[in-house]
Amino acid sequence: MLFLVLISAGTFLAPDREFSENENRYLAQKPQISLESILNCDFQNGLEEYLNDQILGRDLWITIKTAIQKAVGDTDIGGAYVGEDGYDFEKITEDDVDEKLVEHNIEQIQKFLETCSETMDKSRLSFLLVPTSGLILEDKLPANAPLFDQAAIIDEVKDKMQGYNFVDVRDALTAHKEEGVYYRTDHHWTSKGAFVCYEEWCKSMGIPFAEEDYTVTTVTDTFRGSLYSKILDFDSAYDSIQIYEKAGSDASFVVTLDGEEEEGFYDYDRLEEKDKYLFFFGGNYSEVVITNEKSDEGRNLLLIKDSFANAFAPMVAENYDNVYMVDMRYFRGDIQAYMEEHNITDVLVLYNVSNFISDKNIHKLN
Repeated sequence: MLFLVLISAGTFLAPDREFSENENRYLAQKPQISLESILNCDFQNGLEEYLNDQILGRDLWITIKTAIQKAVGDTDIGGAYVGEDGYDFEKITEDDVDEKLVEHNIEQIQKFLETCSETMDKSRLSFLLVPTSGLILEDKLPANAPLFDQAAIIDEVKDKMQGYNFVDVRDALTAHKEEGVYYRTDHHWTSKGAFVCYEEWCKSMGIPFAEEDYTVTTVTDTFRGSLYSKILDFDSAYDSIQIYEKAGSDASFVVTLDGEEEEGFYDYDRLEEKDKYLFFFGGNYSEVVITNEKSDEGRNLLLIKDSFANAFAPMVAENYDNVYMVDMRYFRGDIQAYMEEHNITDVLVLYNVSNFISDKNIHKLN
């Protein structure tokens, strides 16, 4: 009784938190009380969410709960799987897949590329669909952990993209899987994973590539990502974030984020925060423009993307005069008019499979 009284009193007396860095999300606030909100249960539901989010010592209780679950052999924790060698995995099952939305998104990409092919050669139109770590690192998953069949989805997309430059990166990622191509505590690929796929894309585009031309710099080794935020395991591994730069390059880049000019590809201040993946461009924007002031090849790339492209774009920027990176979740313009305005010569659609099958904004391409 004393424990319950102290926790309850502490919860109501302590100042409310707006944001949880550990969970990387905004927390519920006190619901507004009124006769209407009580009668339609909005107040009761809001109060339950509020108490769940604001309970005194919330992060500590979740950490203890995770430790107990791991101690008894539970590997399905907080909506993620705890795997081997410190790897955590997104839990996406067949029940989470909306087959109609998947078909719709494939059709929208087909329609978009068909429109682009009216003014561009099909070989300049690329689609890079990045598998999740659960497919490439399947051997590190817990035994019998159910996941959606993303290999079948990739095969279906590949089959329907005949004639276009579909870049299948599964074999390349698998060949390098022991070299850290995915973060252990985050759902994104690492810079190494992006680099491996950049090489495959270069091959498909006929762009010269030599791995030895690049230098690798580690900018932090204390990264715990989105999957750690789900599990809150005190024993979770720490990841490193690296950048790949072409040695001896004379490229000079100007980066504009939603119209605001920034210093470069990387936001070093973000390395002091919990979500260190924001180091790449500082996050996601409607439009990112990368201008290579030393290039006059007459090539401009439109990169339709999700957050996986943020680690990829600094590499591909070496190959174009301008890269126009557009995120359809935030973009509100006419994409065809946008392409004409910026004299687009090449198109790359880059999505992670889990984002591609759940994104309800892809239709805006058309």
